[in-house]
Amino acid sequence: MQGSAGEGVKWSSKAVFILAAIGSAVGLGNLWRFPYVAGENGGGAFVLFYIICVALIGLPVLVAELFIGRRGGMSAVGSVVKIAKAEGRSSLWAIQSWLGMIGAFIILTFYSVIAGWVLAYVVMIAGDLIGAIASDGLAGLKAGAFAGQTNEQVSAKLVELLSDPTRMIIYHAIFMVVTVGIVARGIEGGIEKAVTILMPAFFVLLMILLVFALVTGDRAQGLDFLLGVRIGDTTLDDGSIRHGLIHGIKDGSVISAALGQAFFSIGLGSALMATYGAYMSSDQDLPRSSRLIAIADTGVGVIAGLAIFPIVFAMGLAAGAGPTLMFQTLPLAFAGMPAGGIFGLMFFLLAFFAAITSSIALLETSTKWVDEQTKSNQRLLSASLIGVVIFAIGVMNALSQVPTSAGETFWNTWQPMGNVPIFEGMVLLDFLSATTDIILPLSGLVASIFAGWIVTTSTAREAIGFKSEAWFQRWRFLIRWVCPTGIFIVLFYSVVWVPFILPAISG
Repeated sequence: MQGSAGEGVKWSSKAVFILAAIGSAVGLGNLWRFPYVAGENGGGAFVLFYIICVALIGLPVLVAELFIGRRGGMSAVGSVVKIAKAEGRSSLWAIQSWLGMIGAFIILTFYSVIAGWVLAYVVMIAGDLIGAIASDGLAGLKAGAFAGQTNEQVSAKLVELLSDPTRMIIYHAIFMVVTVGIVARGIEGGIEKAVTILMPAFFVLLMILLVFALVTGDRAQGLDFLLGVRIGDTTLDDGSIRHGLIHGIKDGSVISAALGQAFFSIGLGSALMATYGAYMSSDQDLPRSSRLIAIADTGVGVIAGLAIFPIVFAMGLAAGAGPTLMFQTLPLAFAGMPAGGIFGLMFFLLAFFAAITSSIALLETSTKWVDEQTKSNQRLLSASLIGVVIFAIGVMNALSQVPTSAGETFWNTWQPMGNVPIFEGMVLLDFLSATTDIILPLSGLVASIFAGWIVTTSTAREAIGFKSEAWFQRWRFLIRWVCPTGIFIVLFYSVVWVPFILPAISG
């Protein structure tokens, strides 16, 4: 079993599977995407919509993907084909897993670039901290991150990194080598060892940062930004969650953002869970495991927000969006606070651990499929070949992020589908990211139809193992009716209505 991940290989324990599945779901998006999206889409109202989306759509699809993987016992594609044939249905239903596997592949091509930025900040902050200790002794531990540098110099570090493509590519390469190295060693020798070390370390660092933020940061403003009831820039006077929900329903973008975050955060539609589900033992409680994964993933997003925004607001900084929040606003916050060097290093190590546990799951989806096709079980070769292709596309993604102020090139000016409204103005990395925002829900839509309408009731009942018939019937209703309908409406709203129909009827 050591070093392999062929048919018949299982997780060594139920706890390890939970850690691996949570690790695949918890990633960089939990550390900045969830808190920011929540704050900008209604605060507490968005969080409630997110929880509703997870409960009514995310969790049922998660159960479906895990049972497909466990029932098939093969790659995500192989499992769907195997189940479809057993049900006397067409193997073309594997389109769902193909979409997911392609989506996972695309995600890793730009995810590894951003993870490389995280690694660059780990190196920068660690080097600065070592320098402070060398010059001031233990007193250097009390220094802020990037001690002695101005706010302008700290903010400029991201631009300097993006303006140095060689440096970006080196860190991107290091991250991919680590990812390939772990996956190549298989389930027991690679992925299990990685998650059993990285996930406990991740949670310890997260809780330390949370305590630090709540003790030293602006708790009130942080809580209001993350959980206060707002829609856009409007704060509801009575703070009513009910009013927030009413406004949120009228504003379809809030629901769309909530469902999109649910898919992005939990890793639904990307073949991750079906792949990891193939290694589940038959006696593992699948519904309970699914609940734990969803709760842990949501919890990490909320806790990350509570650990980030009190620090940001305590330093009088604004909560920026996306990469700006992680790579400019937070470094400024850590630079201005006592012991910011230590806690800044903790945060970026936390982000690096989250990136690794997600990236190995993304790479495992296609590596397992290639192993099945070659029947050679040469995981080092399979993972390496796929990793090289991902690295090559990642290089193009990195080049697309070089600021045009540093020099205009083909890569940082090329907009692959700039004439399409939904992709307007997007260079390669942004275009691929937006593409996966469509692929993942679409894959989830097909997965819900397959699990709800193609797989027979008796097969689903046996494969999932709900402890009561009532809960099985609830899941069956959700996966057949609520999930497909909800995903289709949100996809139509975000992909068709907003970019195409709404401008036409408004203009």
